[in-house]
Amino acid sequence: MKYDTYSAYDPRHTGLAESAFLTVWAGLGSWHEDLVLIGGLVPKYLCGDHTVQRTLPRPASLDVDLGIALAADRGQYSNLCWDLQAQGFKASEKHAARFEKEIEGFTVFVDFLVEKSTLASGTAQVADITACIMPGVDRALATARTVAISGIDLHGAQQNLTARVCEVGPFLALKLRAFADRQQLKDAFDILYTILHYDGGTEAAIAAFAEEVRLGNPACPDALRTLSEHFGDENAPGPVKASHFVLGPVSPGESADTKFLRASIRQDMVDAAARLLKKTIV
Repeated sequence: MKYDTYSAYDPRHTGLAESAFLTVWAGLGSWHEDLVLIGGLVPKYLCGDHTVQRTLPRPASLDVDLGIALAADRGQYSNLCWDLQAQGFKASEKHAARFEKEIEGFTVFVDFLVEKSTLASGTAQVADITACIMPGVDRALATARTVAISGIDLHGAQQNLTARVCEVGPFLALKLRAFADRQQLKDAFDILYTILHYDGGTEAAIAAFAEEVRLGNPACPDALRTLSEHFGDENAPGPVKASHFVLGPVSPGESADTKFLRASIRQDMVDAAARLLKKTIV
């Protein structure tokens, strides 16, 4: 689930998504080597101290996306579906690759994604669950960062755990490819925020994406096409949608400060895209 402006994200609901990740990760201990966090929660764990005040707002997400290895069923004593049900998540009746849990009147979603070399879309069976096919997941699994995470899970328990989180190169490839297919405003924002605030520095983030291109990450052809087609100038979809997500739609009575910030976000997005493309030119 995604909204088209940052202001639509209720902090209580984004907090539940983070708690859901803690709950699921703690309950899937025997599967950890075959899982990696991808999607909208990733920037929080790649971009340093999220409490530091920045021009761009803190990233927000309402669901949990987990990449899973296609060969994850390796004789574990547990059953993946049962392990999720034990934490209160049930298979969605509407989406085959989704589990969900209602808490405080809000439904939290956990989606599974997998890579299958012969297909670029559709679903595949992994262990006893269904996962959506997404090129680039295997690189996220192979390069995952190990992150120490603390917080309160959905049962109110304090969790202090180590999780596998998608690194910046595969993350940018996945997000750019996703933008090509759906042009969602939050995807554009997540790309910009991660490039600007990656804890290793912007240059390292750009270099990591270039390395994914060099290594043949299957998400990269679409990612490069997206950069060329949708991020070329300040009026292109990527920059416009990144600024819209932060500030909402342009209004006739917009203040000078808001106009300046909107222009700055658009230009930062154009500059970041140009640097990504330039770095990949051999």
